Amino acid sequence: TNQRLGRIPLVIGMPVMITHNFDVQSGVVNGCHGILKSIRYRLDSQGRQHAISCVISTQSINADSPLPYLDDAKDVVALEDKVSLSF
Repeated sequence: TNQRLGRIPLVIGMPVMITHNFDVQSGVVNGCHGILKSIRYRLDSQGRQHAISCVISTQSINADSPLPYLDDAKDVVALEDKVSLSF
C-alpha cells in the first residue's frame, strides 16, 4: 500500500468496521461493525496476496433477502480501496 502503516493482516472472524457509506438505505454505512467472513485475493508478480474484496457479516443491515451469491441477508461485500496518506 501507499500508506504509512504498510500491510494490515486480515483474519477470518476478526471484527471490522465499514468506513464509507456504501448503501445508506440498507444500513451499510460509515461506522457499521461486523465480522470478517471471507476474503478474495489477487497475487502480484512476487506471489504476494492483495485483498480485492471481503464478505462481512453485520447485524446493522436492513435487508430482507441476501445479495446475489451470498447465503445470509446480514452479509455485505467490501471492495478494494486504496488511500494515499501524506504527512
